[in-house]
Amino acid sequence: MIERVTYIPDLAPYDYHPGAPDAVAIGWLDWSMPFTTGACPPGVQDRLVSLGVRPVRLMRGYHYCQFCLAAVEPQHVIRADVRLYKAPDVACGNGEIWLTGVDGTNFAAPALIGHYVEEHHYLPPDGFIEAVRTGVPTPGVE
Repeated sequence: MIERVTYIPDLAPYDYHPGAPDAVAIGWLDWSMPFTTGACPPGVQDRLVSLGVRPVRLMRGYHYCQFCLAAVEPQHVIRADVRLYKAPDVACGNGEIWLTGVDGTNFAAPALIGHYVEEHHYLPPDGFIEAVRTGVPTPGVE
């Protein structure tokens, strides 16, 4: 059986870590919930990969892509880390990506967001895409 983990709808308040700066959640997907798909603008995927190489708020364990696991064997979860196609030496399920957009909005996404975009055609909201293109890492989030 595929494990359920944190699901937060896109643009909902981020509440995964108590005491975190105010932020909106992006890409906290769950296999049982629909999500927007489409093509990201040029450069966004590469930037997500570079951000995913150095995630913040590292965890002691890894989250595994439920979509890949469900496609392989929905009744028996096989633990295997997810690696980005463009950065195959990087396991990417143990942290988060935090960005601050030019309007001051903080965005919190799981480090797997690059994989979701790359492999499952997840299309994040426009504000997050703009923050990926022009924003900066959120100050004070480590």
